[in-house]
Amino acid sequence: MNMLKKIKDFVNDENKTMLLGLLTILIFIWLIIYLIPSFFVSLFDTFLGRIILILSVILVGVNNYRYGLMLGLILIIFMRFVDIIRAKNEGFELSPELSKLKEGVFLKIQHTINPKIVFDMEIIKKQVRPIELDYFLKNGMWPWSQEVIDLYTDAINRNTFIRTYSGDSVNYARKIYNQNAILQLLSMETKEGNFLISGVQINDGPKNNNEDLPSGFGNFGYKSGLIKHMNPVIKCNIDDNGNASLEKTEYTGKGGIFGEQTSKKSSVDYNNLESEIPGFKFLNGPCDPCKALNSSSDYSCPYNLDIKGVEPGASSVWKYLWRSR
Repeated sequence: MNMLKKIKDFVNDENKTMLLGLLTILIFIWLIIYLIPSFFVSLFDTFLGRIILILSVILVGVNNYRYGLMLGLILIIFMRFVDIIRAKNEGFELSPELSKLKEGVFLKIQHTINPKIVFDMEIIKKQVRPIELDYFLKNGMWPWSQEVIDLYTDAINRNTFIRTYSGDSVNYARKIYNQNAILQLLSMETKEGNFLISGVQINDGPKNNNEDLPSGFGNFGYKSGLIKHMNPVIKCNIDDNGNASLEKTEYTGKGGIFGEQTSKKSSVDYNNLESEIPGFKFLNGPCDPCKALNSSSDYSCPYNLDIKGVEPGASSVWKYLWRSR
């Protein structure tokens, strides 16, 4: 009886040691996933890494098939987590080696189908997820959602200078532009985009003695178009770091020697936009609309801008961007 008890205690102690070891490995892997997910993901994204993992399971299974099965099950579960991490990741940072390989294949494909277009990979890295690049490498075009396809088709149909079958145009554009890139292009062709890039002229009311024609000079110059009345302009100014901020340009007349247009610039508080720009209204409270032009675009500032001669209400592409932020 004592001998059997000793053997049972020994087996129990051995099982406890093995379970403790597996638990330690499990915690260690979880820490790797949490702290440096790129390392763990790269194991599953390379042929050598997968071979190492399979051999590890086999070696453990040879010594103890139960623990081999347990380790294999754990690795399968972690592979599912890797897929989730990969899908959510928005850059190419998870697997640098694989990223370089895919970049090379991508550029070779583009050099074949779009030889006259230059693709900046540093910009593309900020715009697409690895899963989107995989889709392009497999299908030769970028994945677009149906709503984005509809937005692009609508823009093509409304363009008076382009007359082509919209389906062909969509397929051609998808070979060049990823979804984020085409949304940026579409957004800049709207009144909201023109406001951010080129600005809107505002009539601030008070007479500008530097710009308005003095009394007694007549108004033929303005009516004939020989003289252009310059109202103040509010737009977004982008600095060298890619950050945009509101700026107001006030025109101050002509230079005394060469007759050049002179002006002065000043910053604008976005809280005052509704009073500064007629027809401008925030939809969810005051915010900075220029954030949409930052190097990392932020579409969290919805607003309405009514301009004379333009259809009222927000443009459809901006509604999509503000809704999907």
